[in-house]
Amino acid sequence: MSTSKFWLKTLAASAFLSLAPQVAQALPSGTWLSQPQIRYHVSSNTLNQAMAKIKQQQYKVVFLDFRNVPDEVQQKVSQAARQHQLKPVVWIQSPQLRSLTVSQLVHEARHTDGLQVDDHYFTHYSHQDFFKLRRAYTKPIYCSIQPFQAKQLPSGGCNQVDVQCYTPNSLANCMKLADRLKAVTSLSAQNTYQHRQKLDGRKFNVFLWPYSNRFFRTMSQK
Repeated sequence: MSTSKFWLKTLAASAFLSLAPQVAQALPSGTWLSQPQIRYHVSSNTLNQAMAKIKQQQYKVVFLDFRNVPDEVQQKVSQAARQHQLKPVVWIQSPQLRSLTVSQLVHEARHTDGLQVDDHYFTHYSHQDFFKLRRAYTKPIYCSIQPFQAKQLPSGGCNQVDVQCYTPNSLANCMKLADRLKAVTSLSAQNTYQHRQKLDGRKFNVFLWPYSNRFFRTMSQK
C-alpha cells in the first residue's frame, strides 16, 4: 500500500470515529453513610480516608445518618466532608418513628449543609408539613422517593429529587420517571449499581457506600 493511500485510510477512519455517537458517562452525585459506618470510621480513625475515597470517586454529596450520633461526632464528620470538598447532608430516616416536628427536623440538620427527607417522610407527612419545613429551613432540601410515590412529591421546594431505582427489572421505567421529574437516579449498591452504564449521562446516587471492612480490605490490596 502506498503512503498516500495509507494516510487517506487513516484520515477516513478518524473522521468516522469522530462522527460516531459517543456514550456519555453517568455522573456521580451523592452516596450515603449509615450510622454504623460513621461510628466505625470515627472509632477507627479512618474518617478522612473514607471521605477522600468518596471524593476520588467524584461524588459531590454525602448523606449522613446521624441518629443517636453524639453532637461532637456530627460536627467532626460534617467538617471532614467539607475538607474533602463534599457537601454534608443529614439523612433524616424514618422521622415518623420519633414523631419529629418541623423544628426538630431543622435541629437534626444543625451541623450540615442540607437535609434529606426520604420515602418514609413522604409516606407519613403531608404536603402541608413539607411546606412548613421548607419555610423554616433555609438550606437545600433533598427529596428521595420510591417510584410509586411520584404523586406524593410536592410541586416545589425540593432543591434536588432522587428516585430510588433499586430493582434491576424495573430500572428502565424508573430512569424514565427520573427523567420526567428531572431527578437523580439512585442506585442500589447490591442490585442496580452494576447497571450504571445504562444511565448514559444521567446523574446518580448510590445507596450505600461500601461497608467499611470490605472497603479497607480492598484498599489494602492496592
